Amino acid sequence: MYYELYKSIKQLITDSLHLNVDPDSGQVIGSTPGGIQDIQWFNNQYEGVIHIAPCLFIEFSPLVINRQTKQTNTTDIGIRLHVVSGVVSESDGYIPDSDVLQHEKLAHQALDSVEDKPLTFLEEETRSLRLSGWTHYHKYNGWMVTLIDLKTKG
Repeated sequence: MYYELYKSIKQLITDSLHLNVDPDSGQVIGSTPGGIQDIQWFNNQYEGVIHIAPCLFIEFSPLVINRQTKQTNTTDIGIRLHVVSGVVSESDGYIPDSDVLQHEKLAHQALDSVEDKPLTFLEEETRSLRLSGWTHYHKYNGWMVTLIDLKTKG
């Protein structure tokens, strides 16, 4: 169920940002410098090594599926986009405004790619995605991270 949502979100983002994706590996190829270099399923990458940035991770909340009728199910779908950029800071923690501005531009591009658009879930369209939260960390485990929370119903 999640994979269908993941592919739907990834397709919206790659189409909107004009990114090419390798059909075998699913990796973004030929991205512009400073643009999103990869889109991955969130798997707590902050505890390991993030090999390429800026990148985007897609995280899903647990699905609670309610049966409305014999043919119809409904569920609230929570999605969190992690927009991740490298941080090069001085010893005092200063991060240049231009780096923050570029990161925010990427976060807004990601949001604009998916907001107010339906996803594919259980082979049907969901309601349009709606922004429900925005959290920014200048430095989280060595990375600049913006978390974009979205909700829809399937």
